[in-house]
Amino acid sequence: MNMPQRITLIPITAENERDCIQLSPGADQMDLVASNADSLIHANNEVTSKPYGIYTDRTMVGFVLFDQEVYPDGYYWILRFMIDARYQGNGYGTAAIREVIDQLHTRKNCTQIRVSHVPHNTAANQLYKKCGFVETGEFEANGDIILAYHMSERVLRLVNLL
Repeated sequence: MNMPQRITLIPITAENERDCIQLSPGADQMDLVASNADSLIHANNEVTSKPYGIYTDRTMVGFVLFDQEVYPDGYYWILRFMIDARYQGNGYGTAAIREVIDQLHTRKNCTQIRVSHVPHNTAANQLYKKCGFVETGEFEANGDIILAYHMSERVLRLVNLL
């Protein structure tokens, strides 16, 4: 695996929306994530979340939608996440999730970040666990597995990375 260049999260606007919509996971992953077009519709209806393009230099390599305010359940949620098939396997997913964690860490009321995925998406499960998420034992109403990142353990994780 190559070490990615610095990842930046840039808000989706009219200028980069088309690039976002054109990103797609691999053909074998289409049933694992919502399309970015559907995710942008979701973002328009969900006022507490904001969509971002995942960039390395000037190239959008993925998409993430996450909360900007604490959700009614008391947590922040990563609602959608994907890396385009052309850019998978380069460490961009790990770097992007860590960037989301870093951004949400600045929120004083962020004690936990949650994310869910379909049960047979083992790649997502491994990615989230690599970034410090743990399974909660809870499931969404549709059967998706819920994982949590506990901010209180973030300092310990950072020390272990050094």
